[in-house]
Order: sequence, then structure tokens, then C-alpha cells
Amino acid sequence: MALRKEHVTFCHICPNHCALKVIVEDGKVVEVKAAGGSGFPVHMCSVQKGADHLIGTVNSPDRLKKPLRRKGAKGEGKWEEISWDEALDTIAAKLLEVKEKYGPERVVLILGEPKGMEFAFAQRFATAFGTPNVITPGNYCGVQNTEALRYTFGSRYIMARMDSNPKVIVIWGANPAHTGGTFSNIGRYDFNRALVSGDTKLVVVDPKNIEIWPEKGMRASDADYWIRPRPNSDGILAMGMIKVIIEEKLYDREYIENWTVGFDELCKEVATFTLDEVEELTWVPKETIQQVARLYATNKPGIIGTGNALEGSVQAFQTLRAICILRGITGNVNTPLGGHVELVPPKYHPPGSFMLGDLKDRLREYPRSPERTICGPDFGLASRFGYVPTQALVHALLEEKPYLPKVGLAFVTNPLLTYPDSKATEAAFRKFELLVVSELFHTATTRIADIVLPAAFLHEHDSIAYWPAWFANIRANCKVVDPPGEAWSDMKIINELAKRVGLERYFWENEEQALDYMLKPLGLTWKQFRDEVKYLHGKSKYDPDKVAGYGTPSGKVEIYCEALKKANVDPLPRFKDLKEPLMGRFELSEEYPLIMTNYKSEIFMLSGYRNVEAMRKKSLAPTTYMNPETAKELGLQDGDWIYIETYKGKMKQRLSVQPGMHPKVVNVEFGWGDHVYEDANMNLITDYAPPWDYPTGSVTLRGYPCKVYKAPEKE
Repeated sequence: MALRKEHVTFCHICPNHCALKVIVEDGKVVEVKAAGGSGFPVHMCSVQKGADHLIGTVNSPDRLKKPLRRKGAKGEGKWEEISWDEALDTIAAKLLEVKEKYGPERVVLILGEPKGMEFAFAQRFATAFGTPNVITPGNYCGVQNTEALRYTFGSRYIMARMDSNPKVIVIWGANPAHTGGTFSNIGRYDFNRALVSGDTKLVVVDPKNIEIWPEKGMRASDADYWIRPRPNSDGILAMGMIKVIIEEKLYDREYIENWTVGFDELCKEVATFTLDEVEELTWVPKETIQQVARLYATNKPGIIGTGNALEGSVQAFQTLRAICILRGITGNVNTPLGGHVELVPPKYHPPGSFMLGDLKDRLREYPRSPERTICGPDFGLASRFGYVPTQALVHALLEEKPYLPKVGLAFVTNPLLTYPDSKATEAAFRKFELLVVSELFHTATTRIADIVLPAAFLHEHDSIAYWPAWFANIRANCKVVDPPGEAWSDMKIINELAKRVGLERYFWENEEQALDYMLKPLGLTWKQFRDEVKYLHGKSKYDPDKVAGYGTPSGKVEIYCEALKKANVDPLPRFKDLKEPLMGRFELSEEYPLIMTNYKSEIFMLSGYRNVEAMRKKSLAPTTYMNPETAKELGLQDGDWIYIETYKGKMKQRLSVQPGMHPKVVNVEFGWGDHVYEDANMNLITDYAPPWDYPTGSVTLRGYPCKVYKAPEKE
């Protein structure tokens, strides 16, 4: 009789983090279904990607199982198996050699989106070893949103209040049906309940006719307003709405006087442009801008749920600041009728404390200061978050300025696919004297690595999951099966490597002790948290009777922010600056008459899991969406394979026509390029070069002028 066990854990494939019941028979995952009673969402997504990726990954025959060392030339694909001792000793020897000859900053930690504790462990290792060079996707994921919230409202933990049906929901550059309810954490059940209530008006700001409620066939075109702005003009659109609200006096004067700073400066700024200019730049009729601004300003609670699509721009931070100001001047944060409320996270050792808090002796010797990094002091808000923008690494490797990194240690990331300008990224990464990649499967990046380490999947080891950190919750992600072969968790890899380079006093005997440390302020051990608690949510500061206040230096909503001014960042979004992503090489031309933007698949997680058969079977081939009339003018038909070309190069995807899309917009799919469809990689046509968003390091991922033409049938 088969030995059957049930485990409760949490999905990590989108920010909803649905609670999962995982059924294991004889050490193999056979079923995954929703687990109730956790306080987390249990409505597994309509495409079941949480279940598919878990089963498909833990049971995949393609998993990396032993440490590998390159035998042939980089990229040749020849490997030899080595032991963990040999792998770690080789890496440690090179780290110590580089530190002695050149300094610890020549070692670079290269990280992807956090899943469990691997991100925090790698950051801690960097601090202990002495390198300030930690590369993360923060420059185009999350930081622009959280820093805009923090500088405007004094907290990054500002979430949608969905305890009752809001009067208005604005979904802006997000896909709540498939990717976790926006950065404001709008749960699907709550969102769907609001839609059917009849009390809620819905505005969708997105070039694509996204699914809103897949089970009912609802799309953006079914919303009260579907706004399709020119890619990268979102900040201008937000400023246009602010202008309407101010000039039509659609705000609460008493609230503005008592709870905001800088309203007069904002009034002066909106007087510098006209709605006709906003219409021309955004491609959105000014009548629509007026109607939506009035709707949002005069119906509370109102929620604006933004997504990652707003962060791939050279004005990403100020775009998110403009949207925060839009929330602020309408009294929609921390007020009795507001749609957003601040949360107070559980009192554990958060990632920032974990990577710096008890390492003051190392920081005195090797400060994590921007001056020591490969990007210098230009990205002030990035350095505050302890990261270096991805393109700064590519630049430093190719230009050898301000110095040449020697060793790269990569965890949970695939830069050759996901960084802007894949060809430049590959050329840069080939210059590492030692490139080490920890992975589940072979990827474009492992192919040019010197050592590849087999990683355990999140559900193959115990871990605390905290991401997105601004959601103010933590979860016990429990081991449900053993990892394949000799695979180790990234926590264990980093912990053991730390011992070999003389940093054992800053780490632990084993990973469980590290998890105990993370939870110590709560008075819990890992086993208690895993077996008895399982999850903790942040506490809401919502007060139904009064304004709950703000954590800014003034205690008010800081429209004009002096703290930003001190950080050499404009204290107010400026209309003239928000036009930057539309100018220069981003202007339309006779050669490149269309605008490329991009979207993420509903089936996968970012660039991952495209080799998992169950997920790939549900997916279309790499798909580009266009207006049917535009396709017809170009002699293209639905289903054609097409080239999308910018000044950087070309990529190939399959065409799908979508009525209602703006006729000048071409929407390509992000994430392909590994295992299959290598020429479908979006980053073959993007650029890592400046201009960059200097507060956060955001780089242009959307808004490229392009041309489209049919690919030959036989190539």
C-alpha cells in the first residue's frame, strides 16, 4: 500500500501565494489542490499554474542533480560531474584569491526575484564578504513602487482595503486575474465580488485586452473604461488626471490643508501643461481623461492597483510618484473612506536586518556604500535598497569601468534571457574569470557558466517566504519531498560557502538555525512557526473614525518631498521630465512607425518553467498582439510568424490580432528564449544603454519604436 502524506504549504509563482495542499505518495507529488483556513487566498488560478509548476518541477527528469564543471569552451555544453567539496573549494579559493589581489568588490552576487530565503542569504554573504555589488531586478521590479509609497506616505506597506466593495478600482499596468492582484494586493475573490456587486466602477489602463475574470470571459473591454495609453506615457496620464482634479476642485480642501504638504507647488506644476498636450502624448482623448479623473475623485473608496508594467521606464519612479500623489490628493490612503491602508508587518528579522543588522563590524571595514559599487553614487534609491542595477553590471564588464568584476555568483536568475540586450549581456558575462550559477535546470546562463550547482526547489526544503516584502506577511514554506540527486537549497550552498571563506561566525551550523534567527523577535522557533503558526499577516492601521496619519517626516502626505530633494531627486514629478521616455530614440520614425511594448504570459512565472511540459502544453507559442487593421495594412494574417525589429535587432513571434488595441502598438511576449523558441527572446531588441532612471536604475523595457514584417516560412 502506498505511503500517502498531505502537506500544507504556499505557492510562490505569483504574489497571491495561494495556500496549497500537496499530496505525496511514496515520496512523489501526485496532486496539488487548494488548502483552506490559512487566511491566504485559496482560489488557485484558472490556469492552475501553481499546481502544474510544482508537480512538473519536482518530478522533472531534466533537473540538475550534481555539481558540474565546464570542460570545453564557454557555451560548448561540455561538463564533468564533481563533488560538492570540490565545487565549493574551487569557488572559495577563487573568491579569496580575488579578494586578496583586487578587493572583495570584484566579486558580484547576481540575484533574481526572491522565492524563499536565498535572496536574504546572498545579501548577507555579500555584506560579510565585503562586496557592495549585489545585482538584483529591483531596478525594474518593486522598488519604484515601494519607494514612491514610502516618500509620499511614509510607508511601503500601503495596500488595497477590500473589506467592503470600493466605489472605483483602477487596474493600471497589472493583471489581477493571473498575477496576484497588483502591487496593492487585490485578492481575486474580493475583486470578483466587487465586480458583481454593481457598486464598483472598473477602469483598466493597459494596451492589451487582458482577462479580468477568465471563468466568466470578462476582459478589459468589459470594464467601464478601457484606457490604452501610449507605452511609457503613464506618468503623463497621471499628471493629466491630477490637473483635472485640481482645476475642477474635486478634492477635499480641509483634508488638503490639514494632511498634505506641497499642494501649492503641485498646482503650479499642473499649470505648466494643457490637457491637449496630455492627449497628444498619451493617445488618450482628453474627454476620457476628464471622465476617469472625475469618477475616481468623487467616488470613495477608490483603489489604484498598479503593476510591474509601470516600472520599465526611465521615468519609472516619478511615474509611480505621480500615481501616489493621485491617491493622496483624493484622500484615499489611511482615511475612513480611503481605498488604501497602511499595514504593520510582523516583527521578525526582515531582509534588511538579516543582511546588515548584526554585521556592523563588517560594515565598518567594508561599507555597503554606493561609492564602492560598479555604478557609483548615481542611483541613490538603489543603494538604499542594497542593489546595483542590472545594466550597470553589463556596462562594467564590457567597459571595465570603474573596474572589472572578476567573479559572478548567480542565484535564482537567468540574466542572458531577462536582462535588457541579451547579446550584450552574454558578451559581458563571458568576461567573468569565474561564473557560478545555481539552478534547477540548464538555462541560457548556465550554458556559459564555469560551475553549475544543482539547486533544490522551494518545496524541497524548509524556508520562510516573505516576498513581496511590502505585502507585510510571512509564510512557512515547507519541504514536501526530497530534492533530486545531490541538489542543495541555495541557503545551504551559501551557508557552506561562507564557512569555506572564513565567515562561519556570521552564518550558522545549518539552515534551521538561520530560520530560528529570522523568527527570534517573534519568540518562535522555525518548527513552531512551521507546525503551529504557518503564516502571519500584517496588522491594518485603518481607523473608521479618523485619519490614521502618515509616517513621513511631516506626518502628512508629502506631495512635495524635501527628503527626495536632499537625495538629489526632484521632490515633485515634472511634466517636462515625464516626457523623456517618449523622446530621442523612442520617437516614432518612417523606418520604425510602431511602438513595442510587452506582457508576461498568464501560464508561466516570468521567464521560468517553460520546460515544464504541463505548463507549456497550456501555453500558446510566443505570441505578439496587434490591431487587426494594422496587421492587414502590413499584409499579415492571424497566426503568421513575424519579425519585430528595433534599432537593436529583431525577434520572432507568432501574430495574434486583437480588436481594440491601439493601431500603433505591438505587444510582444516576455520570457521565451530557453529550451525552445530562442529567437523569440524579447531582449534581443531592447537596450541596456542610457538613459536610465537615476534614482532607481530603471531601464527602458517598453516603448521602443519598431517595424513588423512577415518571417519567411522556411528558415
